[in-house]
Amino acid sequence: MLSLLSSMRYKPVTLLLHIALVTIVAGACVTHFFGRQGEVHVRADKAERVPDSEISLFLWDFRIVSDEQDNPVDFISELRMLDRSKAPQNSGLTVDEGIVRMNKPLKYHGYRFCQSDYDSDQAGVVLAYNYDPWGIGITYTGYAMLLVAMIAFFFQRRTCFRALFHNLTTQWSRSKAVALLSALAVMIVVLAIVMTKVVTPKPPLQPVLQTPLLGIHVSVIMLAYTLFAVMMINGLLGLCMPSRRERLMCLSQLLLYPALFCLTAGIFIGAVWANMSWGRYWGWDPKETWALITMLVYAALLHWPWLARKVQKETAQTVYHVAAIVAFMFVLFTYFGVTYLLGGLHSYAS
Repeated sequence: MLSLLSSMRYKPVTLLLHIALVTIVAGACVTHFFGRQGEVHVRADKAERVPDSEISLFLWDFRIVSDEQDNPVDFISELRMLDRSKAPQNSGLTVDEGIVRMNKPLKYHGYRFCQSDYDSDQAGVVLAYNYDPWGIGITYTGYAMLLVAMIAFFFQRRTCFRALFHNLTTQWSRSKAVALLSALAVMIVVLAIVMTKVVTPKPPLQPVLQTPLLGIHVSVIMLAYTLFAVMMINGLLGLCMPSRRERLMCLSQLLLYPALFCLTAGIFIGAVWANMSWGRYWGWDPKETWALITMLVYAALLHWPWLARKVQKETAQTVYHVAAIVAFMFVLFTYFGVTYLLGGLHSYAS
C-alpha cells in the first residue's frame, strides 16, 4: 500500500481517479444504509401518506401529453402536498403544490418523487420516492471527480498510456504512428456512429426515452464497444501473426484507456438518467449489473503491466491477446445476452 501511494505521488490525476471511485462507493453505501426508497400509490379521491414520513400526497390532476400521432411523450402529475411535521401545533396545515414529469422528479423536503406508473382510469398514479439527503450528493461528487480525472489523465506525465504511445512511435516513425492512430480514430468514430444509429430505439419513443441523455448515453457506450471490438480483432490477429504480436498488443493497450473511460462514463451517465427517471441511480438491473462486470473485467486488463512482469514476455503477449478476446465475450453478453435472455428495465433497447 505504501509503495502504491508512493508511486501515485507523481501521478495526482491517477490518485484522483481512485479517490473518485472510492467516493462513489462511499455514496452508494450511505444511500443503502441511510436512504429510504419505495413507491406510493396516489389517487385523486384521497390523500395518501408516504411510508415512514409525515408527508401526505393528493393527486390534483394527471394528464398524458401526446404528439401529433397520438404517441405519449410525457406524463404529468400535479400534486398537493402537506407535511404535518412542519405545521405549527393547533394550526391549519399548509398545502404545497408540485409537478412530477417524466425525467423531471419533484423535490420536496428532502424527498424526490418520480413518475412510475398510472391507473387505467387516469385517476391515480404510482410514484417512486427516494429520501437520500447525503448519499446522492456524495455519489454525484464522485461522478464529477471521476469525469475530471478521466479527461485530465491524458494530459498527465509518467503514465502507461504515454509510455505505450512512445513505444509505438519507436517501433514505427512518429509520423506513421500518428497517421495510423488518426485513421483508426476516424474509423472507430464512424463505426460507433453507425452502431449508435442501429441500436438506438426508433420513434415513437417511450416517454422515459424522451431526453437528450439517450443519445449521449448510447453514443458513449457504443464508442467503448467499438474500441473493445478493435482490441478483440487485434487479439485474433496477434494469435495468428506472432511476428506482429507485440505491436498489436501495444496498440490494444493504448486503445484500452479511452475504451474503458468511455464505458465508465456511459455507465454513470446512465446512472444519472436512472436517478431522474426511476428515483434511484443504481438498482442492480441485469443490464446495469453486466455493464459493471464488463467494466471490472477491462479494468483488470488495465493493470496488465503489473501482471506481465510475473511471466515471460512472449507468454504475456499471448495471454493478453487471449484475454482481450475473452473480455469481448462479456461485451457481447451485456448487449445481446442480457437483452434477449434476462430482460429487465432495459428491455426496450432490444
